[in-house]
Amino acid sequence: MSRRSAPVLTASIVLAVGLSTTLAACSGGDDAPTPSATSSRSATATGPASSTAPSAGSPSDTATPEDDQTGPADDGTALGTGNGSGVEQPDSVDFGKIAAQGTAAAGGGTVVSIVGAGDSWTVVMAGPDGSQTQSVVSATLDRVTSGPFPKQVDAAAQAATTAQAAAVRTSAAAAAAAATKAVGGGTLASIVLGGSGSAPTWTATVSTAQGDRTVTVDGITGAATAN
Repeated sequence: MSRRSAPVLTASIVLAVGLSTTLAACSGGDDAPTPSATSSRSATATGPASSTAPSAGSPSDTATPEDDQTGPADDGTALGTGNGSGVEQPDSVDFGKIAAQGTAAAGGGTVVSIVGAGDSWTVVMAGPDGSQTQSVVSATLDRVTSGPFPKQVDAAAQAATTAQAAAVRTSAAAAAAAATKAVGGGTLASIVLGGSGSAPTWTATVSTAQGDRTVTVDGITGAATAN
């Protein structure tokens, strides 16, 4: 009996060893990492911090220095604020000073019109030959802020202006005061010299609570008539 069971036992052991080897080979192949898995892990790995990020303790790029001088310079020509004065509606307007500034800018002559509002007034001057120039004057700053520039007029207008300027005796500032008084107060919008060489007249427009009023002022006597 003992001689017959030995070969059977030996065959069983060989079969068991062979089966174990086969199972080990199969399980080893399943655990091996595939190239795609390795590539996936490499693709999702995070890189080093960006070189553009500020280092610790460095000042921010957007910080504004305390002595920042990047604001606009106040050159006295800003629009909408009285030509740089910062006042759009002064409490009062001295037309004598405005006329004087226009005259100085033109180097002399006769004021033939003042037109404007608030702080900004355009003064037109006539020279001895009737040629005209215009300047913008700030009532608050009491200075010319633009000009003088030549104003184009035709030969007929130039001749008429020469005659009117030579004959007028009432200044633009005096005519402005007379016109405002004639309507019981208000705000002058314009005063323009017209008429003829023998009878120069000022035509003024005054804004009142009841609306705009037109006033004619005699260029010789200064008498004002409200229309």
